[in-house]
Amino acid sequence: MKIFNLGLEIDPGKHKYKLEWAEKLIKKFEPQKVSLYSVEFVDSEPEIADAIMFDQSKKLDLIVIDLEKIEKRLLKVEDESEKAALINAQNFLEEEKLLCDGDFTSSEIETFKLLQLVTSKPCLEVNEVGDINQLIEKLIGKAEVLLFFTAGKKEVHVWNVDKGESILEAAGKIHSDLKRGFIKAEITNCKDLDSFFNMAEARSRGLVKIVDRDYIVEEGDIVDIRFNV
Repeated sequence: MKIFNLGLEIDPGKHKYKLEWAEKLIKKFEPQKVSLYSVEFVDSEPEIADAIMFDQSKKLDLIVIDLEKIEKRLLKVEDESEKAALINAQNFLEEEKLLCDGDFTSSEIETFKLLQLVTSKPCLEVNEVGDINQLIEKLIGKAEVLLFFTAGKKEVHVWNVDKGESILEAAGKIHSDLKRGFIKAEITNCKDLDSFFNMAEARSRGLVKIVDRDYIVEEGDIVDIRFNV
């Protein structure tokens, strides 16, 4: 996830997200390799960022960016549905509210994305920086991103999907072959980590379920994809 930082004392660059579940998996499997979830803070080009984190004093600065884009676009737009969406966004922003906090239709949201309106991205207002890890956790929640895992002796790896995505999409995040040749997946969850010593015990205790491609990934799932290509 690329995060545009506005007005906060956070060094640009990648920051690893420390997750208790990942630490438990590392302790349990003692893997040869660990790949944690990372975010990248940038201080320019908010349009290409995935999310926004800003100092509370900079809220109006963000709103102005979008209002200026909308005003320019309204001078050219001919499509009536696009025009209506932009006027709705303009009115919302003029109330000093961010688009990500509004209740807009999917069509309107798509219009905002095409125009690269920055406040339509997940935005987190921050009073003080404090613990970076907690801020990342809050923004992940705001962005409705779910973290799942692959785990074993070779590697513990943290992956991400959007809330509501299926195991098929999760398989594709790991490798395109896993999605293309997907058969089934074995799923256990990190909330049960204290209930088993290894995956064999997890299976014997009924903590592993076999799912099809339409299974919706849950936060903390540990997945093992069965595939054939």
